[in-house]
Amino acid sequence: MNILTCIETYIENDKSHYGCFVIEPLEAGQGITLGNALRRTLLSDLTGFSIVGVRINNLKHEFASIPGLREDILEILLNLKEIIFKTSFSYNQNIFLPSLKGFLQVKGPRILTASMFQLPRNILKIVNPNQYIGTLVDTSELYIEIDIENGKGYKLSEEKQWKREEDFILRNSKKGSTLFIDALFMPIRRVNYKTKLIHDTKGNIKESLILEIWTNGSLTPKRSLQEALKILINLFYPLFLTPNFLSLSSKLSN
Repeated sequence: MNILTCIETYIENDKSHYGCFVIEPLEAGQGITLGNALRRTLLSDLTGFSIVGVRINNLKHEFASIPGLREDILEILLNLKEIIFKTSFSYNQNIFLPSLKGFLQVKGPRILTASMFQLPRNILKIVNPNQYIGTLVDTSELYIEIDIENGKGYKLSEEKQWKREEDFILRNSKKGSTLFIDALFMPIRRVNYKTKLIHDTKGNIKESLILEIWTNGSLTPKRSLQEALKILINLFYPLFLTPNFLSLSSKLSN
């Protein structure tokens, strides 16, 4: 029977969690098959939360400036992209949330960090609350509203899809335009795997799969591996239960 074992796990920093796992004993050749499937699933199919849009004061575009703000708007947007979200313990994963909002409203002089954002209670938390956003050097006021979505992989900002909604907002309010951000949803930073030959208790040659996982802190390596295994099981098991497949199997056995 194949056994999955966690041999090492540690936290390098808030945005880097590491885990090393071993699956053995596998038949010769199965290590690459399983390792490649898990690696692709971990990197492409796990979901996460990310900022996709930002509204700052009444700005109409990212090349504008705010009096009293040390950084320009492009720097603020890049700093916002570094914020990592994770779901709260009490959050029900079965509830679909198409979009969430958070906001920050402060008066300077003050250093702005991610911990100042007000988020939906009992849904999201910030992994890196000390993430630097910007600095107000005088008594100016700053209001930042962020749109947060759940998704997979990497999503480029697509202003055309939002153009009609944005035009409606601008006609009916004095708020600024939404500044769109390329969103990085995937919680996995990196995945490595390798195989080595081992011998079982009977002296037969088997394979051992060693899997290394780095996450951004929104998921632990152990949890991410569990989710990847669930995805693969849900992918293959329904195929086995397909009525046409079952009838074909019975005919072949007869």
